[in-house]
Amino acid sequence: MATAQKTPLTMPCLRGRFGDWIFYSCLMSVGDVASRVSYAEDIHTSKELSKLIQRSLEGERAAKIADYLRHNDERFFNSLVLATYGGAPEWYDVGNLRSSKNSAILAEMSDGAVDTIGLLRLTGDEKIFALDGQHRLAGMKTAIAQDQDLGDELVSVILVGHSLDTAGSRRTRRLFTTLNKTAIPVKKRDIIALDEDDVMAITARRMVEQDNAFKHPKIAVISSESMPATNFESLLTISALYDLLKLLFMHTDGIRSDYTLRFNRPDDNALDAYHAAATAFFGALGKTFPPIAQLMRAKTPLTVVKANRTQEGGHVLFRAIGFDIFVRTAFAIAGKEGISLSSAVQKLSILPTQLSEIPFRGTIWDPAKRTINAKHKTLARRLVFHMLKLPMSDRQRQTLEGDYRKALGYELDDVKIKLPKPLVK
Repeated sequence: MATAQKTPLTMPCLRGRFGDWIFYSCLMSVGDVASRVSYAEDIHTSKELSKLIQRSLEGERAAKIADYLRHNDERFFNSLVLATYGGAPEWYDVGNLRSSKNSAILAEMSDGAVDTIGLLRLTGDEKIFALDGQHRLAGMKTAIAQDQDLGDELVSVILVGHSLDTAGSRRTRRLFTTLNKTAIPVKKRDIIALDEDDVMAITARRMVEQDNAFKHPKIAVISSESMPATNFESLLTISALYDLLKLLFMHTDGIRSDYTLRFNRPDDNALDAYHAAATAFFGALGKTFPPIAQLMRAKTPLTVVKANRTQEGGHVLFRAIGFDIFVRTAFAIAGKEGISLSSAVQKLSILPTQLSEIPFRGTIWDPAKRTINAKHKTLARRLVFHMLKLPMSDRQRQTLEGDYRKALGYELDDVKIKLPKPLVK
């Protein structure tokens, strides 16, 4: 996309070579990035494809990144990779470094290293577009439109040259896809261990580090997301705890997206409130289901877990799949009846708690193999909702009996198999 001519811009840079790419690692103000850089449209010949890219970029995610920039004092981005063509960029070595008083330090640097330090001058005629960091670019454009004060902040950019001919466009597209395909999302275990903005990660760490009721091994601080079959000391993995906290905090805040919880660190008072909500929820579970309270108090959790996670199945809350079903059911009760979460948890007490009982036997628990069957998790939750007369869609209710029969190995129309009886009037 063509842009109007800009004034010249000179940036401090390092010049380097990686493979057959010459690149310039520079500092550019947020204002200049927002006004000078466009999206990766010029590597596509289809204008419709370019419009599709822009509509995708300038949506909800851009607004969330802009909100992060405007409201998070600890904001930080890694480098954007930009391609440039046209104009007449000029590179100036900072040669007078050689006459510095710190000659001994300079002597330690190779001639090649000294020659990489300099200034890059753009005339303003250049066309610049983002190869990597397009959503960050969209967020900066949105943020600048809302708050001009961000314009003077400096971000790191890496500039490479782009050629408009067929070979040049193909080469740039290949770099674009390489940068975007090889980017690996941060793993949940690393978020839990390190993230200082994510409310669930902060709370989970605090619980396993400070609260005796949740210290390892009661909550298994392991890299695996699933509980090892040999573990008889832990209620949940820290990954499962993270997922529970996400559901809990979204319910508490009345929100449908976890974005703010993951990216906008609240103040310490709010973090204390989230921690209190988490411990209160487990406290409510402990009052309603004594084995949970026993584990939270236990000095030797092995005894409690082994008694409740058995070859016959054991307590439904001592399996992550059952824990998730009960938690989601409590949220549904609280929402339907307009009551507190603690009161909703108390209403779970009328449910069967053994995996060997209906509605768990034959759905999430295979009594013949003595294993969990995660395939029927949603079905088991629907059965629990049916037993408590909680809201379901018409289709979910109409197909429930047939799905239950099928899960148990019967024909869809086998009238011998009936749904579990409701437990409430």
